[in-house]
Amino acid sequence: MVLALHCISSEMTEKKVYELTVDPEFRDLIPPLNEEELKLLEESLVADGCESPLIVWNGVIVDGHNRYAICRKREISFSTQEKNFSSRDDTMLWMLRNQLGRRNLNSYQRVELVLKFEPLVKSAAEQRMLAGKAANPVPTLAQGQTKGKTRDHLSEAAGVSHGTFAKAKKLVQSADEETKRELRAGKVTVNRAYTELLEKEHEGETKICERCKQEKPLSAFSIPSNRRSFSSVCRDCEKEISAVAKSAAEAAAKPADTAAKPADIAAKPADIAASSEPPCPIPGMVMHNGAPIHVERPLPDTPEMFRYVADLVKSCCDSYVIGLTSAMRRYSDGMGSEEHNAQILEMVRRTNAQVLTILNKRMEEK
Repeated sequence: MVLALHCISSEMTEKKVYELTVDPEFRDLIPPLNEEELKLLEESLVADGCESPLIVWNGVIVDGHNRYAICRKREISFSTQEKNFSSRDDTMLWMLRNQLGRRNLNSYQRVELVLKFEPLVKSAAEQRMLAGKAANPVPTLAQGQTKGKTRDHLSEAAGVSHGTFAKAKKLVQSADEETKRELRAGKVTVNRAYTELLEKEHEGETKICERCKQEKPLSAFSIPSNRRSFSSVCRDCEKEISAVAKSAAEAAAKPADTAAKPADIAAKPADIAASSEPPCPIPGMVMHNGAPIHVERPLPDTPEMFRYVADLVKSCCDSYVIGLTSAMRRYSDGMGSEEHNAQILEMVRRTNAQVLTILNKRMEEK
C-alpha cells in the first residue's frame, strides 16, 4: 500500500446547502471540538459565512464535519471540493496529515489522534511483508519512507519522542476520562499524568533507594521525563544530590586559593563518604536526576590522590556497563536482525577503540 498520497482536486462547487454523506468512521477519527470552540465556530459562520469549501471524497465528507453540521442547522450556504483519493486508506491518511498540520494540538492530543491510525500502519506493514518487501520500511504517515517499526512511524507522525509517545499511549489506554480531559485541555502534562497513573497502579508497593538504602513507597520516587520507570533514587536523595552537584560546581568555578574546603561541601558520593581518609574537596561522580555527572577540578599532584582517579575510572566503567545492559534489555526479539546486531557491535567497537586511544595517549604523556 502506498502511503505517499496522490490525489487530484476538482474545482469548487457553487455555494448552497448541500446534503452530503457523513461516514461515522471518518467523523470519529477527528478530535471533537469542545463547547467553547464549537460556539466560536458557529458565531464565525453566522457572521461571515462559510468561506472555505468542505472537502469530500465521492460525496463523503473528509474535512469540515463541524462546519457541515452548523451550516445545515443554520441554513448557511457552503461550497465543496472533491478530492480523488486512490483508496479509503489514503483518504484517512490525508485526514490525519491535514489535522496534524492545521490544528494547534498538544503532545497528548497528537498521540491520541495518531493512535487512531495505528491499525492502518500495521496493516500496511503486513501487506508489504506478504508482498515480499520486508526489506523496505513502511512509509511514515508524515512523509515518504523511513526505516523503523510501527511505533517509530507513529511517534514521528505525532512529532513527539518515543518516550513521550509510550507514556501518552499508556494514558490513552488506561487513564480515566477526567484525566484525559485535563490532558486535552493542557491542564496537566503527559509526564505528570503518567506518574500519577503508575502510582495508582502500584499503590502499596515499595522500592529500596539505591542511595540511602531505605525502603520507601513508590510515590517517594519520581519518573524522569526521559524515562518510563521510577528513578532508582528517591526524591529526598535527588534533592540532596542536586544540592551537592550545585555546591561542587560552584566550588569548581572558584579560583584555586578560594576554593571550598572539604567541610564546605554538605554531602559526598557514597564511595567517598565511606572512606576513612579525608574527603577530596571535589566529588568525582555524583548522581543528578537519576544520571551520573562528573564535576571536574584539579587534584593535588601527589601519589595519594590516585585512588580518586581510580574511583572515577571505576565509576565510568560501571556506568558504561550499566547503561549498555539497560539498553540491551530493551533490544527485543522484534527488533533483532543481522543488520541491527552489526550496528550495535560496530558502535561498541568504535567506543572501545576511542577509550583505548584516550588511555594510550594519556599514558604516553606520563
